[in-house]
Amino acid sequence: MADELARHSPLQCLGWLCNQLCGVAAERRAASRVLTRAREQCVQLRVGEPSRCAALVHKLAQENNDDLPLQHLRAAEQHLAALERWLRGEGNEESGARAERIARELGLESLGSGPGADEFGRIFSDVAGEILIQSLPGSVKVRNFRHPGKVFITNTRLCFYSYVLGVEVSFAAKWIEIASLRLEENSESHTYPVVVSLKEAMDFDGKDVKMLDLRVFEFSDLGIFQKSAMYFVGADLFGIYEESEVKSPEKSPMEKSVKEVPTSTRLVRTASMISPDEVLKELSMWELERRTNLFKSHWKAPYWPHDGAAKMKWVALEGNAYIRHPFIPVSMAEEKIAVSDIPPVESVEFLGMRRNCTWSTCPVDGETDELGWQYSTDFVMGNTGWLPYCGSVSFVRRRCWQPCFYTDADDDAAAAALDRAPISLIQNKAPATAKETIFEQVLGEISLELLGQSLESDDWKDPDSLMAFYWEETGAMDLDISPWSDGSSFASAVKGKVRTIEMRSPVPPAPMCPKETRVQSTWHIVVLPDQVLLESVTMSLDVPCGTMFNVISCDSFTIKDGKLKMSRTCGVEWLQSSWLKSMVEQNVPPQLKAIAERMVGVVTRWWEK
Repeated sequence: MADELARHSPLQCLGWLCNQLCGVAAERRAASRVLTRAREQCVQLRVGEPSRCAALVHKLAQENNDDLPLQHLRAAEQHLAALERWLRGEGNEESGARAERIARELGLESLGSGPGADEFGRIFSDVAGEILIQSLPGSVKVRNFRHPGKVFITNTRLCFYSYVLGVEVSFAAKWIEIASLRLEENSESHTYPVVVSLKEAMDFDGKDVKMLDLRVFEFSDLGIFQKSAMYFVGADLFGIYEESEVKSPEKSPMEKSVKEVPTSTRLVRTASMISPDEVLKELSMWELERRTNLFKSHWKAPYWPHDGAAKMKWVALEGNAYIRHPFIPVSMAEEKIAVSDIPPVESVEFLGMRRNCTWSTCPVDGETDELGWQYSTDFVMGNTGWLPYCGSVSFVRRRCWQPCFYTDADDDAAAAALDRAPISLIQNKAPATAKETIFEQVLGEISLELLGQSLESDDWKDPDSLMAFYWEETGAMDLDISPWSDGSSFASAVKGKVRTIEMRSPVPPAPMCPKETRVQSTWHIVVLPDQVLLESVTMSLDVPCGTMFNVISCDSFTIKDGKLKMSRTCGVEWLQSSWLKSMVEQNVPPQLKAIAERMVGVVTRWWEK
């Protein structure tokens, strides 16, 4: 504006400013007349308390007419009240007062708070004046893959977040960007499908979508979803939705098809990924040496009889013991390992591919000397008793080497990204139990190649497929199996193929547990020349605290001495803390071990047929 005024005379500038001020004044007068007329209309709408709309709702309710859209009229009253507050200049409420009013108008005792609100704040960027109303477990389908996760309802947006098997997706749409929400009738579904129609296409997991296939797990959560849709969008999920206090003599066909289930506790997801520092610590290699002469600084590989695994010089530190490092080939002799001046590993099989590897020491100021050595009287564990200098009674020393992985520079970038994807993600999801093998058995002379082909087949209901035998053995019912999704198609690539399955499954006899439960599961298959891996992440919706944790099982099939060998590891990924945690973690491994024993019979019968 300063440049514009500089090009004109003072008189012209004065005239231009007068015109601008007059224009602003005229616009303000026009706006004032519009607001005045709107206020007069609002005054006419209100004849004391309650308003005419509320009086009409009350009158129609007294007539007990089932065809009247009472919920729509209540929503219309709330929208008119919001408009009147804005016209009266009462829209600038404090956050607490606004939250109380929204909760009251939605018929909720309180809005979402605590861990759910903290988690929402970590995942999604802040929006001024945004208040979390509720968070509820659900799933969204895109590219034939159903992402299980959590739906966040706020006063400004509808959001979704999922992280399973290394695939992380999120979505956020403002209510003004949503055209409608509609509950779909689907007798085959074990959950409640809601189609969210958007006014404009939006990006979700790298794909432009204008419609979301959303599933709500619990019927009680569906009620909250319905009220929020009416309040913020003005359109309900299934025609006329009657609140609990409004009695209807007969339910609609849609309401008849919906089976009420017990209310579940809110799902709260916490970080479950192992940190990079912990990964490097597990992969680090320790160099151990013993002093040959107390009066000379001469060191060599440990040689005393009680040194045990330390005699190899290059070891891993696991728990309270030094062990042979898993990167060192089994065929390499201990004597050859001990004479090496650097870690005797140049390439490793790590995270699903063969990688070149270099090693470097990690000096720590105050804990090691400048070369990374620590000194002590014996090979004690931990950092207690180790000095950063060589003392008069320092008989042993150690230092830590950390790996650095790399691949050939001419690798294709996309292929390299996929190759770096881990084969199994149970280490990241449940690192505390991932290393514990709960079941291991040699099955017999069974083709690993044909086993992988059957598990990779598209039709898991085919009577000749291995999984059809498995469903029959476990008593799974009402299976809804999605097509396979290539792991490379996701924004965060995973190795192998992934699919989701909804079903009903029997529950082993246990206190407070139903006879069967709805199950949301994700299955992951990786077929390699020497290994077939089948992994599942399962959430049981109807068992006590079932939405608070995922049960992870990982079956590895390999060939040993010409025979098929099966190994199973398992884990529990906690999404929310619970007083049942110790009981669940105690009961899950024995149950999965029993299922693994039945899996052996399944594979055997399938192979015989």
